[in-house]
Amino acid sequence: MVTAADFASVISGSHMARFRCVAVDGFQTGDDPTGTELQVRDGSIEFNSTADVRASGSIEIVGGWPTSQNLSLAPFGSEVALFRGVDRGANGVLWAPMGYFRISEVTQNDAAKGPLKLSLDDRMATIIDSRFLQPRQWIAGTTVREVVEDTVLTIYDDAVIVFDDDSDLSTLGRSLIVEESRYEVLLTLAEGLGKIVYWDELGQLVFQTVPEEGDPIWSVKAGPDGAMVQSDRSISRDGIYNVVVVTGEGADDLPPVRAVAFDAQQSSPTFFDGPFGRVPRFYSSTFITTEQQAQNAARNLLRQSLGAPYDVGLSAIPNPAVRPFDVIRVVYNDGNRELHVVARVTIPFNVNSPIKIATRESTVIFVGIE
Repeated sequence: MVTAADFASVISGSHMARFRCVAVDGFQTGDDPTGTELQVRDGSIEFNSTADVRASGSIEIVGGWPTSQNLSLAPFGSEVALFRGVDRGANGVLWAPMGYFRISEVTQNDAAKGPLKLSLDDRMATIIDSRFLQPRQWIAGTTVREVVEDTVLTIYDDAVIVFDDDSDLSTLGRSLIVEESRYEVLLTLAEGLGKIVYWDELGQLVFQTVPEEGDPIWSVKAGPDGAMVQSDRSISRDGIYNVVVVTGEGADDLPPVRAVAFDAQQSSPTFFDGPFGRVPRFYSSTFITTEQQAQNAARNLLRQSLGAPYDVGLSAIPNPAVRPFDVIRVVYNDGNRELHVVARVTIPFNVNSPIKIATRESTVIFVGIE
């Protein structure tokens, strides 16, 4: 998988953007789908680290209105695969896959002549819509992978499910009962394992530990030699917490478990014992049956908030491989440098619009557990 680092040097000089949209033939995964190539005129895709549907947006294409004889662009399960790339001349096009998207709506302002506007959502939208028809139960001892496959494969029978470790082999410590929501199953399992869950750019369902905030993979600089077009910043405490209390309790005889994670870094603006105050988030899951699971969930949920409340909004020359949780270096006109973690990014599908990035400041944090 390409990253923003692969594009950093390519976009720093003169370059030409390329766009690719494929109306795919059936369910596919990977970076080279087969299907009908479509001409893209405009649009954008947003990746949001906090949204249930991680990637969504809309594009304008040249194409014919769906009919009963051809439903390939109709909102009845059809998908498109999107790519944005940079033409490197003799070295070919370096492509960044955006993902596989279901068509949720089709509109045409100038009927019969104008371009089609496709509203798009990644595959999680279908999982969210496809609720169970009756309550489901998995007994203690069932593996996480068995639960996930039972939840997903009845909707996408060829889905590729990826865990970044062997946590899919862990088993339920108590029965897991869900009334309707398939997405609730996936989210409950992910948070109980201390992970995030999303459909990635290759069309795979991924369970991943929140990435560590390491070295920056792209520098966004102001000035004539930089990629920055515009920037703004704000400081707010809205929606910020510095302590997470996780409990695991179900309708059985297993003793409840509990863990607390807090911002223990004294230099942090949200230090637990500092002037910010003690602002908790409470989370409970019947899947959490061990102290280790509770600690993992508490640490993961807290890490997704730390680094706030200092937010920066950037417009820059598009780097099509920037994604949530990437660490970037921001260099302002006055020479000040800051490390930021990408929270949300919008990738344009035209040559005139900049990339838009919302970030939170990257801060070295020690997460305390009790």
